[in-house]
Amino acid sequence: MSLKVWAKELRLPFLALTMIFVPVILSAAWIQGSFHPFNALLTLVGLVSLHASVNVLNDYFDYKSGIDLDTTPTPFSGGSRVLPEKLLRPWSVLGAGLLFLGIGVTVGLFFFYTLSFPLLLILLLAFAVISVVTYSTSLSSWGIGELFVGLSFGPLLAAGVYFVQVGTVTLGPLIIGSALGLLTTGILYVNQFPDTAADKSHGRMHLIARLGKERAAKSFKYILISSYVLIILGVALGVTPPLTLISLVTLPKARSAWIFLERNYNGTMELIPAMGNTVMTTLYTGILLLLSYLTWGFIIYSIP
Repeated sequence: MSLKVWAKELRLPFLALTMIFVPVILSAAWIQGSFHPFNALLTLVGLVSLHASVNVLNDYFDYKSGIDLDTTPTPFSGGSRVLPEKLLRPWSVLGAGLLFLGIGVTVGLFFFYTLSFPLLLILLLAFAVISVVTYSTSLSSWGIGELFVGLSFGPLLAAGVYFVQVGTVTLGPLIIGSALGLLTTGILYVNQFPDTAADKSHGRMHLIARLGKERAAKSFKYILISSYVLIILGVALGVTPPLTLISLVTLPKARSAWIFLERNYNGTMELIPAMGNTVMTTLYTGILLLLSYLTWGFIIYSIP
């Protein structure tokens, strides 16, 4: 099967989130004088594998439940369409999801061994595995999928990445991680609007289904705004570099996202600008945070 089909199945553009978020936290460790290249690379491989696993398993379970057969696909929602279009067989998608999960778990077990089995990493890996395996089948149906995504891509990811490098966890990376986690939650949140009818018909009662589209659309802005409040808070507390405030330049794009959503929450294709702007807001904010940390590090290390 062609690499193009598997790239579509893995939803490679969304894997860019992890590929940016991990270096942000690695750079936070670097400015504290701790950076181990091999561990950094292995951490990235493990976390990207876990992200790929949840993407692929979500596609498999949504196909088996019938959800993806009832959705109208957009560039950001409705699943990869690989299984409904019979481009891959379900067993191969399930196998790939479990393979990526196995890679992520193996990386975690390596760090357990080399770091003398710290309790924090044991808890983080357990949380990650539970989230990956149960997200599509349980968590999203219970209305807590958004919470688990925010934690997994936010403070828990930051805690794990930073701990592997530094051997401890501090407030700064947790704040920045939480800001990125909220933005990632925003992506999931807005992408659920076009699929809400299909999700509800198959028992998936996520936040949009529970709140109702109109109320959920009005609440969206608070998810995005909270991430910027955290970035400002980190600087105000003196636990993150002042340069991280540069990431606030993405606020107008975030504002465009929530305005498009509030005006078109009942649409499908009409929601593409809201979904696209949310993704771009998250990616650009992550990139700017990374550049902020790197620049701050170069400033620190250049001072005699």
